[in-house]
Amino acid sequence: MKRRILCALACGMIALPACAAADLDAVLLHESRTVTADGVTRTTLYRERMVRRDGHVWVERVLPAAAAAHAGHRHFNFQAAARHVTYDGKTARIEYVDAANRTVVSVPPAEYETTGFDGSWDNAYYVTPPSQLKRLAVAKRGDAPGTLWYEQAVDTPGARGVNRILWSETLQAPLSVEYRSADGRVVRKLTLTPAPAARREPPPWTTLARYARKEYADYLD
Repeated sequence: MKRRILCALACGMIALPACAAADLDAVLLHESRTVTADGVTRTTLYRERMVRRDGHVWVERVLPAAAAAHAGHRHFNFQAAARHVTYDGKTARIEYVDAANRTVVSVPPAEYETTGFDGSWDNAYYVTPPSQLKRLAVAKRGDAPGTLWYEQAVDTPGARGVNRILWSETLQAPLSVEYRSADGRVVRKLTLTPAPAARREPPPWTTLARYARKEYADYLD
């Protein structure tokens, strides 16, 4: 997977261990718009389903029915596969799940970066770790109870603009993460919408025992 919009946040934020958070079922909406130097506007929009439990985070791309039915079989698509991150109290691990082909692919730590995983449990569990908020200034209270807007000016060689985060103390997760460049040519936004009705379903990782197991090396040419 590509690093989510959180990559727009300023470099140098080190995630420290944070307090335990509540279970969470949510839909993540990713939006981005970039205006190139030659005047072409490129937009990207996709959704992911997120399930958070103690020691588990599951993030799964919401695919159109036609795309899911015609998923490729020859090469494993790490971008579209579900990501299952686990934590044993010391180490975060990730495996990718192809539900269409009922396959689980284990990835060794040396290949995390290749598949887009940064190895951070806090980043996976909280989306934006609470420790990162310490680097931002409180701007104002959000409209919903228990929410706060945080802001940070960014001025680096690679990015110049403003980060904004709407943080929910109740969910221990951001409801919105936004970046807008100073010239307005780059806009990225992540919106988290709770989906409590999904909690009636068993966690998706409980079905993996019946899936085939493969290693990342099996897909190397």
